[in-house]
Amino acid sequence: MTIVESRQGDVLILKVKDRLDSTTAGAFEKHVTGAIEGGSRLIVLDCAELNYVSSAGLRAFLTGAKLAKSKQGRLVIGCPQVQVKEILDMTGFSGILPISATLEAAVAACS
Repeated sequence: MTIVESRQGDVLILKVKDRLDSTTAGAFEKHVTGAIEGGSRLIVLDCAELNYVSSAGLRAFLTGAKLAKSKQGRLVIGCPQVQVKEILDMTGFSGILPISATLEAAVAACS
């Protein structure tokens, strides 16, 4: 897993690449929570290059979203690949976390 950071205004964009599973979820969660604790309240997870997410990765998504909400912020999933979107749908996460088909829509959903 690789995470690349960028910004669009007040929105921190975290481009997550490769796999988010039990071996990488801890580092991912630490990165997201560190960003939120560091003052980034609006976060988009750009999942265009994320090709797999496990239950550990889903838990990390949820942990980040809850922490962002507790800081009056928001975490939005953007551009999920088909297989990742299917996992989000099957597990019910698409009803819990905001998901946008494009990066632009995800950034707008943070406002």
